[in-house]
Amino acid sequence: MGPRIGLLALAGLLCLGTSCTKSSPPEVAKSTTSDAGPSSPEARAVTLCEHGVPAELCTKCDPDLVDVYKAQDDWCDEHGLPESHCRQCNPSLSFTAPTTPADWCKEHAVPESKCTQCNPKLVAGFIAAGDYCREHGFPESVCPFCHPELVKAAGAEMPLFPTPGTRIRLASADTAREAGLQTHRLQRRHFARSLEVVGQLTFNQNRLARLSARGDALVSEVRVDEGDDVKAGQPLLALTSPSVGQDKGRLSAALARLETARAALAREQELVERGISPRKDLEQARAELAAAEGEREAARASLSAAGASQGSSEGLYNLSAPFAGTVVARDAVSGRHVAAGQTLLEVADLSTLWALLEIPEADSAQVRAGQKVTLSFEGLPGEVRDATLTRVGASVDRATRTVRARVELPNPDRALKAGLFLRARIQVAEEHEALMVPHSAIQRAKGQVLVFVKKDETLYEPVPVELGAGTRDEVEVVKGLRPGMEVVTTGAFLLKTEVLKDSIGAGCCEEGGP
Repeated sequence: MGPRIGLLALAGLLCLGTSCTKSSPPEVAKSTTSDAGPSSPEARAVTLCEHGVPAELCTKCDPDLVDVYKAQDDWCDEHGLPESHCRQCNPSLSFTAPTTPADWCKEHAVPESKCTQCNPKLVAGFIAAGDYCREHGFPESVCPFCHPELVKAAGAEMPLFPTPGTRIRLASADTAREAGLQTHRLQRRHFARSLEVVGQLTFNQNRLARLSARGDALVSEVRVDEGDDVKAGQPLLALTSPSVGQDKGRLSAALARLETARAALAREQELVERGISPRKDLEQARAELAAAEGEREAARASLSAAGASQGSSEGLYNLSAPFAGTVVARDAVSGRHVAAGQTLLEVADLSTLWALLEIPEADSAQVRAGQKVTLSFEGLPGEVRDATLTRVGASVDRATRTVRARVELPNPDRALKAGLFLRARIQVAEEHEALMVPHSAIQRAKGQVLVFVKKDETLYEPVPVELGAGTRDEVEVVKGLRPGMEVVTTGAFLLKTEVLKDSIGAGCCEEGGP
């Protein structure tokens, strides 16, 4: 079986886990357990060396073991010792195991009397009793994958899957080609954890004007149409309004009153200087002049707000563009009566648009202003824009349970249109070197995440991995693989069925080294 079998058998002796084969353990294991029962503390005593690991397995005490561990992919380059011995990587690592019940199958982590893997004849009875987990092949009431708490309560470890040392050997290299197996060689590259969300483009609300009548009015003339570019202050629409006519009448009256007040003030000043009129009359004349000036300014302001000029026809006034932009909506028709507040024209500055993103409630804590965003648009294949998140909402929408975030997007060529649906990838973590694996290489079985590593043209090994963040196409592997390994992408599912069913087609599933 090679060095791996001896090593793992010894590890099994020291309660480090299950054996890598289903064959009986070496004689040294038998002699150790024969003196005390399986639950005896004496049988579980482990002698640790000065480095805090079992003396028989210590690579510092016995450097010859280094190559053995490295050959089995059990080596921590960062700390210079086997991964299975590294307490810095595994703070909860222990070389002793709690006492498990006497009626316990260590290999499958279920009571021995209910282990359908060791005793297949029991399956029919459990099926008849309605107590069988078809997904994992154990009685439902004790299934270690459905009820891991039972394994923990028994002081045992979850069953290892696949069994350490498992390999899949195909009949020949031609078999692999005929099965369509394809591989991908791993290498580290820059990666940043991101969040993908959806959204929609809209006009920059800070550069959008909705023009409406200030009161009931009649549309006299429409001077622009949708899509026209306009300048700041350009008249866009002519309206006739009774209220504007009233304001012009107020202005005329105010001007006449002002002239009278000015003449009265001049007369009173002369009379006071000659001592004919009391100074009180002079003060009243000054107050009348101030009131007339105020009435004039109020009338002028009212007309200015409506866009009416003082010299225009009675009741006629214009709606003008508040800034340079483009007419993006029109609801004005000549001769039509409109109500106060009714929007007749919309003018927008199209040099920038807003991308409004919908952030799921559960992910909103990761998102903040200043993060990098990559946008793609459903209506514009191949169009990708990089931008920065400018604002994040402070509340969750009650209906959608999302938080709205905003990106201000330059649009100098006007290729982007308001209303376009989009997808956004928000970078929520710093960029780092990562080992990325295609999603097609990831397989799941019996609660374990696996990839299949190509050892040679006919030999493949299932390797448990720990995944990190990912993208649409790839996912980061944070533990289990190394750069340079070849992992199976197309055909990985077929190899998984090989592991689950022991044999399929022309290949075979073997345990131990090649």
